[in-house]
Amino acid sequence: MRLRADFLVELTRRRIADRYIGTSSRVFWVILSPIIPLLVNIAVFYFIARIPQIQSMSLPAYAAFMFSGLLPFRIVQKATTESCDLLVGNMEMLKTTVFPLPFLTLSAIGALLVEFMIQCVFMAVLLIVAGSALTWTVVLLPFALLALFTLAIGLSWLLSVLTYALRDLQEIMTVLFSALLYVTPIMYPPESAPPILQTLIYLNPATSYVIIFRDVILPGSGGIHVSAWIAAFSISAFFLVAGWFAVRGAQRFVGDMV
Repeated sequence: MRLRADFLVELTRRRIADRYIGTSSRVFWVILSPIIPLLVNIAVFYFIARIPQIQSMSLPAYAAFMFSGLLPFRIVQKATTESCDLLVGNMEMLKTTVFPLPFLTLSAIGALLVEFMIQCVFMAVLLIVAGSALTWTVVLLPFALLALFTLAIGLSWLLSVLTYALRDLQEIMTVLFSALLYVTPIMYPPESAPPILQTLIYLNPATSYVIIFRDVILPGSGGIHVSAWIAAFSISAFFLVAGWFAVRGAQRFVGDMV
């Protein structure tokens, strides 16, 4: 067990080194990549659409509101789309080594933690500019992260296996997340949508994760939404179990697969 843990840590360290060390431009793009859609959507929703619920916020407050939703959404998006290539893209290594398949995903998620921390710094800057002070709800941040990364791990396990049978899955997930971005209340409050669309928004699984992060980060988000927390942990647990069974099942047949 200790040997496997050390192996996972080393694999994650190498992924982080390959992604960030010696490539300052990579860190620059990690910071810039969420800023570009943030600015575009601010222009559309704040200055053009002029939705009353959004106009009631100051510009810095709206930027913090939007980024607090983009932050968890983009982490799951990157984790799941990148995971689609993990099994298929590492077949040569799997041919020659007895490699625990779950570690492929866990090391990739571990590397994404660095990106998440970098973007959290930008989130903190937005909160300072908006004049928002963190409240006692910040103690719930570890639980929000647990729900988020449990979902990311479970989905990544599941999708990495499914991609072997459906090689276009990465492209499908890219399109799906592009659409999901606009039916998740990231750029707008849910109550700004017509009643029939509000029902669809709240049925969207991604909505729960956006809500719980805003419960933690934004003191004026309306208190703690208990139903959203229950939904988020339930969804995360479901995909973690489903993903675990999928990846463990694939482990038994990896010799035939490759």
